[in-house]
Amino acid sequence: MLPKRGTPEAGSSLVEFALLMPLLILLLLGLVEFGYLLGEYNEVRHGAHEAARLAAVDDAALLTNSCNSIELTNGTVSFDFSDSASGDVGEQASVTVSAVVESLSGFGAIEAVLPAALTTTADFKLERPSSGWASSDQDVSC
Repeated sequence: MLPKRGTPEAGSSLVEFALLMPLLILLLLGLVEFGYLLGEYNEVRHGAHEAARLAAVDDAALLTNSCNSIELTNGTVSFDFSDSASGDVGEQASVTVSAVVESLSGFGAIEAVLPAALTTTADFKLERPSSGWASSDQDVSC
């Protein structure tokens, strides 16, 4: 007895799957990459708020503690502290945190859509004069 021959459409679903699979994988990897960068952005925001808290109370080890408060997977972080001319108690000051974050996948096309540099600013009021950190180098990388 001869085996039954399939219909002419028998292999079409396999061909359609083979054509769509790369697009589905790319979509999945894009979602993972977006989630990773969103988590890194939250870490940068946390670092800015922590650095603002430390600067407001004029922490003696401001730069070291600010660097220790941010835990990026990979990348470079810089802090820029700025205050008013006098730096007196009650005045407004700010800290800007910038981080250059590398792609999780290493696939260069992701950077065309998602940012590689994450930046956020936190404003705060000085609880002590900013003499401790205002005179030092305000832009530091860690």
